[in-house]
Amino acid sequence: MTLVRVEDGKKWINTFVAILSILAGFVAIRFMAQLGEWFDLEAKITSYLVVSQAIGILIGLGTFVGILKNKNASTHMQEVYSELVKVVWPDKDSVMKMTVGLVIAVSVISGIFVMVDFTFRKILELLY
Repeated sequence: MTLVRVEDGKKWINTFVAILSILAGFVAIRFMAQLGEWFDLEAKITSYLVVSQAIGILIGLGTFVGILKNKNASTHMQEVYSELVKVVWPDKDSVMKMTVGLVIAVSVISGIFVMVDFTFRKILELLY
């Protein structure tokens, strides 16, 4: 059973946009907190924490609505999802074989680099 199905496209796209919007809101809240520290806005503005969080929530909601209402962004995400559905995902056995092969190859190459480094270090110790 595959995780990605054609009929679930709208659900996955909305989930992606929601996560992106939450991230945008979080970044906005952290940015407002940093601005508050830099310019001592907590002392100058009453309930600055509430204001900064409200701004972050508004930015997150604006991001969500803005992306979903933008025709170019919606079309692009629909096209990306339709291409993602076409991907043939490997099975567990082939992934395990490839992972083991990759670990062995990286170990052999790193061993070669260690031996070359050791050899050059000994040669340089003899010269100096």
